[in-house]
Amino acid sequence: MITPRFGITFVRAQRSVFSFFVVVVLASCAGLPDYVLERPADWEQRVQHNKEISDWTIKARLGVQTETEGGSFDVFWRQLAEAYEVRLVAPLGQGAVHILGDDSGVTINLANGRSEYSEDAEALFVSMTGMSLPVTGLQDWMRGIPIQGEPIQYASWNEQGQLYKLEQKGWRVEMGRYKTVADYELPHAFYLGRDDRPELSVRLIVREWQPAQLQASGR
Repeated sequence: MITPRFGITFVRAQRSVFSFFVVVVLASCAGLPDYVLERPADWEQRVQHNKEISDWTIKARLGVQTETEGGSFDVFWRQLAEAYEVRLVAPLGQGAVHILGDDSGVTINLANGRSEYSEDAEALFVSMTGMSLPVTGLQDWMRGIPIQGEPIQYASWNEQGQLYKLEQKGWRVEMGRYKTVADYELPHAFYLGRDDRPELSVRLIVREWQPAQLQASGR
């Protein structure tokens, strides 16, 4: 199983739910053309605008699939500037992962009581759960922008000038289903993969995206 180290056993019913989730995501992405457009003239302004979102709450659905195994989680994410709290909850009471971090390091707590701290969030997540997930990179990708200060191997945009495909830090990221939240254009569907792990696919569907600006306004 993909996550035996933190006590979550993905039974057949769980796999059926995940398989349905994958089919829905693939169907939603199937109609997206492979845009390869030049960088929009106002791209830097778009990046600076979305970087304004420093605090947010996100509710999402995460699916992780390898060649033979898979699992899905409800995601609850609270971001306050550099500090973040993420809970990954498996269905049917099968366990949870609690992540607390900032720009100095991260603590991961598992359902079996195990807790560890590291300055490397991604390495710690793999060692504790057996899953590969770009914990820190998602903070920028969720806002529809590349990881700040990291080289970009490839990028393309859609006809609306929104970031569509990105290769960064060893990950291939596809973003889609943009929605306007307050006055920000934010992606709500993500597909992630790695060339060095072709059997791995990660899909994230955002159900609710609330920047602090929207929460403060009461909208």
